[in-house]
Amino acid sequence: MEILFTGILLTAGLLVGTLGSRYLRVPRVVGYILLGMLFAPNLLGGWLGITDTEWTQPLVSAALGVIAYVIGGAISFAQLRRLGCSIVGATLGEVSGAFLAVLAAVLLLGITVADIPLWSFALVLAAVAPATAPAAIVAVVHQYRASGLLTTTLLGMVAIDDALGIFIFALVMAVVGSGTLESALGTVIWEIGVALLVGGAGGYLVERLSRLSHEQSLLLPLLLGAILLMVGMAERAGFSALLAAMVMGFTVRWFCGPQAERLFQPVEDLEETVFVLFFTFAGLHFNPEAIAAYWPLMLVYFFARALGLFVGGGSGARLAGAPRSVWSNVGFGLFPQGGVAIGLALLLLHQPGFEQAGEVIVTLIATTTLFTEAAGAISVRYGLRRAGELGIEQVGGKAE
Repeated sequence: MEILFTGILLTAGLLVGTLGSRYLRVPRVVGYILLGMLFAPNLLGGWLGITDTEWTQPLVSAALGVIAYVIGGAISFAQLRRLGCSIVGATLGEVSGAFLAVLAAVLLLGITVADIPLWSFALVLAAVAPATAPAAIVAVVHQYRASGLLTTTLLGMVAIDDALGIFIFALVMAVVGSGTLESALGTVIWEIGVALLVGGAGGYLVERLSRLSHEQSLLLPLLLGAILLMVGMAERAGFSALLAAMVMGFTVRWFCGPQAERLFQPVEDLEETVFVLFFTFAGLHFNPEAIAAYWPLMLVYFFARALGLFVGGGSGARLAGAPRSVWSNVGFGLFPQGGVAIGLALLLLHQPGFEQAGEVIVTLIATTTLFTEAAGAISVRYGLRRAGELGIEQVGGKAE
């Protein structure tokens, strides 16, 4: 049944996304998400016999690995030297802005769950807020063939803020949970440090093995196998799969130099298939009952996070000396949120005292993710258009 359902999502999602892009001028990912929402277990999915979304997890993890590899390969040392200060400044600004804005908003709202102290609940939600989803950003960048300073800055920020998000979450859980600061730092070192080492080693091995493949058609199974190995090792050993895959892509480009494109083109040819599956699967998490129960908290989280990202990211980029086209538009590209945030929320289910609160937070993040991905894709496109970095998209033979 799952295979049949995946086929329905793939074909119907592509149709809806293409029609939405052609006639409504919205990014295709918006149509993919809306189609997924329509087939959620509480709606048409239940009628078709799909009662949960657990079966999608392996494919979602694989899709995130592919997307992360492409992001890592989109950044070169030359770009980092030119934009390094802007990327770091904007990332620090957006992370601190989202954290402080959500913390203040939840405290002012005064809502908590499962007898968790308000300060603890607010801190945990704030710790999840900075994580930005790479998939929507990459999908929009590639659909509209965007290029320029803002595009490079956004891709660089995505690679950094996941590491910062893990760091902040571990520290917050040490403060509000039963852990200690030492154990939190140990977790951070493991999740980030091992991801950097394994990702770097993986990139080097991929580059060396690719020299044995003289046929271009053999590179795709090599790359997919390496990405799946990386994601599987990360899930088994407990380090960041996204960060490891990003580092692998970055390392491949570093070692290959001008010849690197041959190790990205095969994966990029699969991108649209990956995006359709990833975003329709994300839409399956839509839960109308959760919206009815927690809509005030969801609205506060959504708007507070958006404000913090916009003000913090723009201010940080400006203080770091970024050009106006970057600091005035970077905030529009930071709204999407997805896999990393949901993954952090899922960790709460195993934290003593947070079991019930964790379920609420997972529901909240999963539901708001749908809106941040859909609205965020439109926002990313708007920011790139304002910066003058949208390329040419062929829609029905016409250039947009």
